[in-house]
Amino acid sequence: MKNSWIGSKVRRFFGGFAGLFLILILGMAGMALIFALYTGSMNPFTAFHGGEADRYSDPNACPWDEGNLFVNPLLDGYDMGGRRPPFRAQPKIEEEMIRYIADIYDEEEDRVLGQVMLRVHSNGDARASWTGEFRIRGRPYKAMVETEKETGLKRNLYRGNIAPLKIYKDENGRDRSKLYVITEGFYHLQDMKRDDALMGAGYVTAWISKDYSAVGKLWLPGFDDGELVVYEWGPAEPSEE
Repeated sequence: MKNSWIGSKVRRFFGGFAGLFLILILGMAGMALIFALYTGSMNPFTAFHGGEADRYSDPNACPWDEGNLFVNPLLDGYDMGGRRPPFRAQPKIEEEMIRYIADIYDEEEDRVLGQVMLRVHSNGDARASWTGEFRIRGRPYKAMVETEKETGLKRNLYRGNIAPLKIYKDENGRDRSKLYVITEGFYHLQDMKRDDALMGAGYVTAWISKDYSAVGKLWLPGFDDGELVVYEWGPAEPSEE
């Protein structure tokens, strides 16, 4: 009887000790997790908790290297940052939508080639489209917004979002007040003189300033020889059309 009583006490002692030990382990694990999130050493939260130098959005990166900035990728991007509003220094999209209509121009030829339209919604989604007549490799091409009947593929109509984690940078340094917009889609340039076309994945990007004016680029990579064609558009003010 005495031995049974002692055994019961021992089991209770070690049982309580095991519970306390488990609580201690869980507490330490929780503290380690919080430390990892706070210091930015654990992806995908680095972009939220790291400083500017730690953010994964290289100011000079090309859009095809920025798949991690897409919330809902249309091509092969992936979301590491999640949907988030602009930072305090950046412009806020307070209206349901702001729209930009701007000329695409060629600096070398000093002429307008076409138009780009960009819509940025208050929830962070962005849509872009572009049209015009372009001369590439000495040949004339025309771009129109259309949908292929057989595949349903939308040509020259892009989807994307704002990307507050990318910080503007030029020869004057960083400017945290500008808001980056990135969209991607498929371009289709129809040869105007023969049955031929240039096709591939393209991008329309923009920087929106505090006064809501915007400038951007149309990127057309992916040619057979690795050639990259880039056109600039803007500056543009929000359009009410």
